[in-house]
Amino acid sequence: MAAVEGVYMRPLDNDTEEDRKGEKERDQVVERKEAGEEICRSLYKHPLEKEVLLWRRQRYLITSTGALYILDVLPEDGLNNYRCTTRHRYTGETRQSNSARLIVSDPTNAEPGILDGFDHREVMINHRVELPCKASGYPTPKYRWLKDNSPLEPDSRFRQTITGLLIESTQPSDSGTYVCEVWNSYGNTEVMGRLYVKQPLKAVVSPRKVKGSVGSKVSLSCSVSGSDEYELSWYRNGEIIYPGNNVRFTGLNRENLIMEGMSKSDGGAYQCFARKGKMSAQDFVQVILEDGTPKILSSFSEKVVNPNEPVFLVCNVKGTPPPRCSWSLDEDPVIKDSHHHLGHYETHEGHVVSQLNVTHTQVQDGGVYRCTCSNSAGVVYHQARINVRGRASIRPMKNITAIAGRDAFVHCRVIGYPYYSIKWYKNSALLPFNHRQRAFENNGTLKLTNVQQVDAGEYNCKVMVQPNKMDSQSVHVLVRVPPYIQPFEFQRFTIGQRVFIPCVVMSGDRPLDITWQKDGRPIPISLGVTVDNIDFTSSLRISNLTPDHNGNYTCIARNEAAAVEHQSQLIVRVPPQFVVQPEDQDGIYGKTVTLNCSAEGYPPPTIVWEHSKGAGVPQFQPISLNSGSRVQLLSNGSLLIKHVLEDDSGFYLCKVSNDVGADVSKSMYLTVKSKSLRLMHDQ
Repeated sequence: MAAVEGVYMRPLDNDTEEDRKGEKERDQVVERKEAGEEICRSLYKHPLEKEVLLWRRQRYLITSTGALYILDVLPEDGLNNYRCTTRHRYTGETRQSNSARLIVSDPTNAEPGILDGFDHREVMINHRVELPCKASGYPTPKYRWLKDNSPLEPDSRFRQTITGLLIESTQPSDSGTYVCEVWNSYGNTEVMGRLYVKQPLKAVVSPRKVKGSVGSKVSLSCSVSGSDEYELSWYRNGEIIYPGNNVRFTGLNRENLIMEGMSKSDGGAYQCFARKGKMSAQDFVQVILEDGTPKILSSFSEKVVNPNEPVFLVCNVKGTPPPRCSWSLDEDPVIKDSHHHLGHYETHEGHVVSQLNVTHTQVQDGGVYRCTCSNSAGVVYHQARINVRGRASIRPMKNITAIAGRDAFVHCRVIGYPYYSIKWYKNSALLPFNHRQRAFENNGTLKLTNVQQVDAGEYNCKVMVQPNKMDSQSVHVLVRVPPYIQPFEFQRFTIGQRVFIPCVVMSGDRPLDITWQKDGRPIPISLGVTVDNIDFTSSLRISNLTPDHNGNYTCIARNEAAAVEHQSQLIVRVPPQFVVQPEDQDGIYGKTVTLNCSAEGYPPPTIVWEHSKGAGVPQFQPISLNSGSRVQLLSNGSLLIKHVLEDDSGFYLCKVSNDVGADVSKSMYLTVKSKSLRLMHDQ
């Protein structure tokens, strides 16, 4: 596109030799700064010539489109030849049009005829814009402007000029449909066009301060102004964010980002990028993830109380988000009643204080009290024995289920005080009798480390309540073995291939329940995925892979002991293919041209352009794309050429590859044409 810096107007009086000799001294230079605004410069030796120039300046008007208007035409205007010269803003190259002559005749009655109009104009906010409206006709036509079918309201920013309507410092409210009504006594006509005042895109991410914890949920929202249509993408620490098992987007333009089960590595800078055409905007917030696992700051300790004496127990805990606490006595929940009072409150520091108040204590209120506090980041507990004086005994104990490979605790539920000793037996043998067993005589707890099948059986707790007097209770320990899934991984698959993935549960108690999920949810039926369950295996079959199958697949195996899972990501690789193929096109000298080419595939394909000058047999060479270069590769793969030159003509090859399947390419031919400027005149 030729960048017009100035328009040179040369009235050549019959092209005499004398005129040509004095041409350099008498050239009149009209430089257009904005629509309808001229600055004239001249080198005239005689003051009279300067006055003539100023008079002529008032009669000559150059519009934003480069048209020349001559006002109050005189007979001598028909004696001149007119031509225009354009100068390239960057290269300085000039081009001159052919000459035109104005035929001056006596005015004849005629209805208005539009010489210059518009149908669409776009302008950035606070810039000026001219809406052209010029008509021929006799008598001289009159003009009136309307906006959205109503006469223009008085506004100092609006000025009607000879060539149209000039609007200064445009505002969004100036957008609308404008009508220029033109009439004289012989008829009427009109120019109708729409003005759109663009605002720069602006993106704002909220909330502005985000503090969370490991395991918590974080939600971010990106509000975009300046346009109702835009593309939006999210980035974390410079890496684009894709939806997945714990990440999802909501909103028409994915403006809401929701992340669950945050891990420590998920902290950092989160950016929202909005794009529309050549405009873009971004904003970011810092997401700080603290170790929000609950921590006990202060608690209660073991004590001995008398009957009817009150007991006040407190757990002071911190965590993010604030934890919730519950209380138990010998593993049974403490129920709120007339003499068990539960309460909690949050301090100004964000700590949670949970309280248990026991009034009029009795022997049965003795035992091991536990305060358990949990949030999305984890769980913590504290326990201690509260002894109430009275005859010692053992509460009935409940059978427990222990999970193989984990630790298990068995509590002897002793009440009353004093007592003299607590001992554990299995098959009449005093515990511990191996390294995985540990008995805590002070509180009656038995710990079994790394439980094995041999640990199953009956355990007997014996308490010496008085010298030479024993009390005992038995508890049965059942050992359950959780499922173990043999690890599996998806291989490198390509679109159209078939997939078979087995999930094998190598060990674990039966019965087993095996299910599959995709991205944390049941696999949609519409994907055509077949799941076959046979005994301790479950296989996943896909007969025709498509990009819709991309995602994280999880095999979940459950039994009475536990639920375990194994996850693997399926990435469907797609060979490159054109979305928009390059086609032969024309470019105008000095203007900007875009050679369209875009492609899709996975991984996202790389697009490379090559050029072969001239119309001969193509000999393609890579195009150098340096920073600030006149030739740029756009984000969608198209090639942008600014200020097109003649050397830019020739064949162009768009080559697409992503290391999946065969590369694809397509050539096109760019023809560079010179821009012709037209001369418009009143007749």
